[in-house]
Amino acid sequence: MKVNSIDKNSVSFNGFYNNNIIKKGLSFAENNGALFVSTTALILSATRPIAIMATPKTDIENKKTACVKSITSTLLDFAITLAVSLPIVKAVGRINTNPEKYLKKETINNLKENAKDLTDSNAYKLANQLFKLGIGIAIAAPKAVLNVLGMPYVSSLFFKQEKNEEQKNLTFKGKEKSKLSSLIGKIIDNKSVQKFSKENADSNFPMHINAIRDSLSTTVFIFGLKKSKKIKEERKNPLIYNSAIATTLSIISGYLLDFATKKPAQKFIKKLSEANKNDPNLKKYIDGFKIAKPAVILGTMYYIVIPVISTFFGERIGDKSKQEFMH
Repeated sequence: MKVNSIDKNSVSFNGFYNNNIIKKGLSFAENNGALFVSTTALILSATRPIAIMATPKTDIENKKTACVKSITSTLLDFAITLAVSLPIVKAVGRINTNPEKYLKKETINNLKENAKDLTDSNAYKLANQLFKLGIGIAIAAPKAVLNVLGMPYVSSLFFKQEKNEEQKNLTFKGKEKSKLSSLIGKIIDNKSVQKFSKENADSNFPMHINAIRDSLSTTVFIFGLKKSKKIKEERKNPLIYNSAIATTLSIISGYLLDFATKKPAQKFIKKLSEANKNDPNLKKYIDGFKIAKPAVILGTMYYIVIPVISTFFGERIGDKSKQEFMH
């Protein structure tokens, strides 16, 4: 009698690739890429203050300021992205369901190419993501400005100050309009948008969008920080260099890791496809993975690996530049 009759060769990770949580996560990434990126950042950001505070031989006040910036940025990013993305995702969804209603016949034929359905076309998928992922770029500048304005209030909330200032409640409303789908449809009808979508259909578009968003957000934040009168002057330079170093390192390391994991990613997609070959949402899972991968890579680097490096060197470069300026 065989007690252990399990064949080792039959043991696989099919259960993992069939996992409902994994599939729902990938569907979420495909459906609302900007909010997926923001949610990933929100989850990973819990580790960033710990990493910053653990930075050795660094002024405690500079570490506190870096923590406040991280917390404020992440909370604002999630709140604004949630409010702005939902109506846009719904509007794009209406176009996907009934493209003939919102797009010109010429646009549909141009973007569809050899695909069975318009929504299967890589060019049309990219046109979709121009809006779904592009939200991140659109809100990068206002989020960075609000980040600078909100830092003193978040600081008083997490770190005791002499006086707690009253913080205004910021409410973001994403009011849905019936004309939004028509507006997006007209943008997709633009020949330049179609040309861009076709030329970049097979590019690493999600990674590029994330890199542009982070660069723009950091640039606007640094500019706003320099102008701020509510943040102590001696804390500005370390935080400016901290932010610049963190963003630069996360983007460079993100691209390197994305390239290094290209083959494992292809294997993942292959096994995912095999395990879900009869699932009607398989294409959605694959497209979602292409969006989720750079989001997780950049988020992991920015929130877990890099904070100690950027905080440590940010203070030293900031202090050195200040001393050179004074002399």
